[in-house]
Amino acid sequence: MTRTTVFCIVEGQTENAVLKRLLAPHLGQQGIDLHAPIVRVGRGRGGVRFLQAEDLYRQIRRCLQDPRLPYVTTFFDYYAFPTSPSKGWEFVAEPKAEAFFRGAEAVAASIEQEIHRRAIEGLDLPGVQSRLIPYIQLHELEALLFAEPDKTAATFGSARLATQIAAVVKQCGGCEKINDRPERAPSKRIEALFPGYRKGRSDLAHAPRVADRLDLNQVRLACPRFSNWLAKIESLAPQVP
Repeated sequence: MTRTTVFCIVEGQTENAVLKRLLAPHLGQQGIDLHAPIVRVGRGRGGVRFLQAEDLYRQIRRCLQDPRLPYVTTFFDYYAFPTSPSKGWEFVAEPKAEAFFRGAEAVAASIEQEIHRRAIEGLDLPGVQSRLIPYIQLHELEALLFAEPDKTAATFGSARLATQIAAVVKQCGGCEKINDRPERAPSKRIEALFPGYRKGRSDLAHAPRVADRLDLNQVRLACPRFSNWLAKIESLAPQVP
């Protein structure tokens, strides 16, 4: 049976581990092979904020040029997306500074559009226009960990945290709205509630272990923007004759 290959370029080990555990099995059942390469920034340090913009475009192009004709998407945090004009991110700096707390979703959409436009410039490849589907996560990957407070609290080994996690979601009006100031991004909120929170993809890292417990359907209900992106990826499943 023909299968669809999807490269989802991520900015760090935490994203790599969570997407592999939360999404890869689900997509695999639909005939979609998900790979989650980490952006290359040298010395093994992930994070798109360290990149020159052109370096990212080159990575996307390399994926698009794979002989399997894969689809290519991204999973970068809006919260820490770079704004340095000296690194080629001038198209982000001004609108993000003006609208960080009011129009985050609109700015994220413009980032997606700009990545798409610049990454495919000059490429003459089969279906290249439709094979690139950029995605910017609002505001961080950790927003997904708020979808099921009981399961996240259980992973942290403290049932009492479930009430506090749920209170954050209610206060902000949803998981994807958790970020009313820079020091209160989803990961910062988690660290405040649970100072032992550890990022990464090792057996000791918390986010991958939370992902193992989460019900993807519940995550999608709690995070509609994430769900809409996942629906685009699901639509790439090979057609059964």
